[in-house]
Amino acid sequence: MGGDSPQVHAGQIVVDALVRENVEKMFCVPGSHVLQFYDGLRDAPSINLITCKMEPNVSLMADAYGRLTGKPGVCLLTAGPGVANSVAGLAQAYGAASPVVHLTGGIPLKATREAFHGVDNPSFTQEMCRNVTKWSARIERIEDIPATMAKAFRICQSGRPGPVHVEFPRLSDYEPHILQSEPVSLPAYRTEGVEVIEPSGEDIEQIALRLLSAKAPVICAGKGVMRKRGIKELVEIAEILSAPVVYPQDSMGIIPDDHPLAAGHFIATRSDPRFDYVMGGADLLLSVGVRASTAETVFLKGRAPGESILVGFDDAEDENYSRKDEIVADPKLFLAALLERLKGESRPGGEEVKKEIARIRTEFRESVRTFIDGGRGDVPVHPGFIVETIAKTIAPDAVVVSDVGNCQMWGRYYLPLTNPESFLQSGVWNAMSFCLPTAIVAKLENPGRQVVGISGDGAFLMTIGDFVTACEYGANAVFVVFNDGAFSQMVGQQERLYGEAYGCEFKSPDFAEIAGACGGLGIRVEEPGQLAPALERALAAGLPAIIDVATTYRPTPPY
Repeated sequence: MGGDSPQVHAGQIVVDALVRENVEKMFCVPGSHVLQFYDGLRDAPSINLITCKMEPNVSLMADAYGRLTGKPGVCLLTAGPGVANSVAGLAQAYGAASPVVHLTGGIPLKATREAFHGVDNPSFTQEMCRNVTKWSARIERIEDIPATMAKAFRICQSGRPGPVHVEFPRLSDYEPHILQSEPVSLPAYRTEGVEVIEPSGEDIEQIALRLLSAKAPVICAGKGVMRKRGIKELVEIAEILSAPVVYPQDSMGIIPDDHPLAAGHFIATRSDPRFDYVMGGADLLLSVGVRASTAETVFLKGRAPGESILVGFDDAEDENYSRKDEIVADPKLFLAALLERLKGESRPGGEEVKKEIARIRTEFRESVRTFIDGGRGDVPVHPGFIVETIAKTIAPDAVVVSDVGNCQMWGRYYLPLTNPESFLQSGVWNAMSFCLPTAIVAKLENPGRQVVGISGDGAFLMTIGDFVTACEYGANAVFVVFNDGAFSQMVGQQERLYGEAYGCEFKSPDFAEIAGACGGLGIRVEEPGQLAPALERALAAGLPAIIDVATTYRPTPPY
């Protein structure tokens, strides 16, 4: 819009901002507080609207889009319940460092108590979102919309990416307009540059020298390396230094698992045995793409050698960073600069370490295979056999999305890690319901790759309303549902803690029939011999598919 542009309403101003920010997809559920946006979106054919059926899935899909593309995932929901129902996805995006722009309606600026979609405090939803976003704003004047939208897109992508929330109050409870009924003419929209933190040449030089002089350096690569697309540089640096690479559990796939320097994931309760081996012999740890004072870095401190360097994935250095050997820098820029400095260099040795890593990996894989020996013919189907069969069936570049629960725990043992999307997990927020919305977005963004979702029946029921959305938009992912009529991970935890489980069982539906009713493919699997043919059929069907597998709780192997 230029200075002589025709007068427009708030919804059209917001849509103009989205177009100028090159938004290609929006995830949404309509509501009376945001209908003016839809009026503007009708005239914006460049924006593909994905209409969801469940409000929690809207922000989960925006999170998935941000992770998979690196571009802001934009979502739109109504006021009050729409905001509240989508907070879990905001928190998940915050923990995952995923850029999300969360746009919602709002109750009137001078709302009465108990206003439509409101509570006593008109700013409740803005304040609620403040603690799960990088920035939360409630617009009060129509002329502030362009600057606020530009700021939202800048903040969500700057430094450590994350979600932002912007809400737009209605003029009155049942008024069709947002903020005001009179249209306005505004000056041209101006985008704002994304802020990145570049490493200093001095830091690069001293870190390079310390790495080259170390006898047994180890690199820890966090999700910041994934989010900023620094994986190629990471692997090249590791090869120059002969440095093993470890990673938090939410960064599985950051290096192919069969790479000779891949030393596995770590988590306080069950770390890969390769991690234990390399950390035991390390004399220098370089951590990139993680944050100071998080659970993962606190755990690392207890295992790290005396010499440890942290390149934090944050917006800025703050009280969580010490003055010594802890800096903040964009992971991609840091790794690119470090790689440029190390070109032509090499650190001798490392062959014995590679051999031992390979031996431990082989031994561990064999122990995992033998753990379910004798159980592959079980009826109901053994959960380990389900994941093992998926691993044998899928293509090397397949995307596998896991929900939270027992399926996720088994997946960490069996799924092949060949690429950054080999095993997508919710991350530190760890909310059930991750699988279905994320797999839908993964298939929409990667139509030429197999996308397989694994989920327990409890988690799948939390989001099943948008399986019809997968069918509607041709998101032909395959969902394997571990159907045991229980929240089985909670069953296992209760049995370990108290000797028996209580309150975790429920009646599951026939998921295969639901798939057919929605226009997809449904297959029921009750015996292990039916599973591989079902997977092959579903992957070739060209339809969203649910494979409903009758299974039961089984404890995972010990590490």
